[in-house]
Amino acid sequence: MKTLKLTLKALQAVMLVALGVFAASCTPDEKDETISLDGALVLNNGAWGKNNASISVYDLKNKTVTEGAFKAANGFDLGDLGQDILAVGQELYIAVNGSQTIFVTDNKLVSKKAIVAEVAKIKLSPRYLCSGGGKVYVTYYEGYLGEIDPETYAVRVTKVGPNPEGVAYLDGKIYTANSGGLIPNVYNNTVSVVDAATFKETSTITVATNPALLFVSAGKLYLNSFGNYGSEGPKVQCIDPATGSVTDLKYNSPSSIAVQGNNLYVLCGGYDEQWNPLPGTVYKYDCSKGQDLGNFVKDDTVMPNAYSISATKKHVWVGCSDYKNNGDVFVFGASDGKKVDKFDCKGINPLKVIE
Repeated sequence: MKTLKLTLKALQAVMLVALGVFAASCTPDEKDETISLDGALVLNNGAWGKNNASISVYDLKNKTVTEGAFKAANGFDLGDLGQDILAVGQELYIAVNGSQTIFVTDNKLVSKKAIVAEVAKIKLSPRYLCSGGGKVYVTYYEGYLGEIDPETYAVRVTKVGPNPEGVAYLDGKIYTANSGGLIPNVYNNTVSVVDAATFKETSTITVATNPALLFVSAGKLYLNSFGNYGSEGPKVQCIDPATGSVTDLKYNSPSSIAVQGNNLYVLCGGYDEQWNPLPGTVYKYDCSKGQDLGNFVKDDTVMPNAYSISATKKHVWVGCSDYKNNGDVFVFGASDGKKVDKFDCKGINPLKVIE
């Protein structure tokens, strides 16, 4: 992120549950007292029902953290369960799942619009965000894909598979990862293909059970799935949209993925026989060559309770969480895999980082 200006009133933590953090260049704030922060935004998911999702600002130069940036900018909390955050031009879109709201803010995190979508008077719960073709797309857990017009913030929705999670745009089509996560003992295993022009589902692709995050790199789709937490384990898969073919990538216990350019980063961890969390390991995959590049982290850094991974042009970020206390974020150089820093994110469950 470029420079972020925030007023100095009540820099206290709390924003919502989303999936990432984004930043953009800002114009100077004319108020009497301001803070100029040059760094990254950390989206802290928060704890279910606690209304304590938050955004923290990490200053890369001074290695300091300012908590509660959304609340400081707006005077109110982000809400319950921040799920994802997306930068589109000079605006940020923040999906708050539990609060069933998408906040659109300026590049200083000041709220411009709170988007609430409904179907048959039932409020929809936003999950993940992406942009493409001049629109912003969002999955709604009730089984819908939403399209947001960034000029008017108007929303239209179309039906996709059950409980969709990740969403991606590629060549005039939108793809949603349908988890079926709310169907007792019966997870889904499809990716919906939606034509952007007609905004209708045209087909589905069969993938591993309980699909989650979905990204585009080098003309293909990359997906991680959680399995059924029993007989079927988690997987990372590559989808060729031209043929609909699906290929498994050979990673053990993958828990999350992130993409930057032609690089896919796979976070692996899992649990031992007593369900104690194992330290996280990050692998790097060249999507343009279809080649595994091995362990990304080049030193002996141990990442306990590894929970999430984000990738930006200069850094890779691993969030660690015990779901109860403030989480830690490990920062690695994207070019060399060497540890840059580890910091307290000043929030619960660091889910996504952008700079």
